[in-house]
Amino acid sequence: MKHITVPALRLFIICFVCALCLGLCSEITKAPIAAQAKATQDAAMQAVLPDANFEEISDAALSGTVTAVTAGKDASGNIKGYVVSCTTSSFGGPLQMMVGVDTSGTVTGVRILSHADTPGLGALAASPDFYEQYTGMSGTLAVDKDGGQVVAITSATITSRAVTVGVNDAIAWVAANK
Repeated sequence: MKHITVPALRLFIICFVCALCLGLCSEITKAPIAAQAKATQDAAMQAVLPDANFEEISDAALSGTVTAVTAGKDASGNIKGYVVSCTTSSFGGPLQMMVGVDTSGTVTGVRILSHADTPGLGALAASPDFYEQYTGMSGTLAVDKDGGQVVAITSATITSRAVTVGVNDAIAWVAANK
């Protein structure tokens, strides 16, 4: 019995110490991780709707891929546009993005916040060469393979369509709720 009890006790102590260390690391890094996430979100909002002061619309009617809406106001307090957060379904899983749309329904910017797509293919959606093409567009958009004006990423059409769905949902939300 002793040849099982002693190794089991040692294994328990090792596992307990490891779990304790992991828990401590998690608690220590929780606040810096949250601060970094907030900074990334704030930078993305400034990028998609420049020179605006932001105020989250907590009672916004969310539909489609829209997960949150923030109003962007000028110095006088007039709404100059909206930052619409969307989560679409892409090739590798969920794709989170922010879309800036002005009050006339024109896209002012797009930023990809997170994705799980293939490096070198779908991950190129986070490249300015891809997402900047949406700036200035309005109406219902589609990728070029579907007869639209958005140039899809080569070999990553599913990702290109996912971003376009998010942009379309953002434009539709602003049109329905402004």
